[in-house]
Amino acid sequence: MIYQTLETELQSLAKTPGVIACVLVGVDTGMVFLSSSRNAEVEIIAEAARDYWVLHQKNGRIFEVLGPVRNVFIQHERAHLSVQMFGQSSLLLVTISKLKSVDWRGWGASTRGISELLRKLDESKQV
Repeated sequence: MIYQTLETELQSLAKTPGVIACVLVGVDTGMVFLSSSRNAEVEIIAEAARDYWVLHQKNGRIFEVLGPVRNVFIQHERAHLSVQMFGQSSLLLVTISKLKSVDWRGWGASTRGISELLRKLDESKQV
């Protein structure tokens, strides 16, 4: 039930103006768990984007003075790439979007549903 609701929420999030695709990727494996896209190239990019998160974890202590990281946001020449962790989840949300087209200030509210579902999913795995 959680998986189906999570997929529905991911598909809905991917319909945000400016978003190209949203993908849930395993933190440990880098493998795609769920994707709003059927494009293999998007999934390969999402799997590789996990490495941005790994790099942050490797160097995270250096940036502690700035506070907890909310999002790793990278601007490429043709698109933005966002890598986001929710709490202690085992999954990262990778979002690919058109340049300067997403309201990132409101993004936290947009991802609240996914955040809650990932928390429930992780809790169900602990039982």
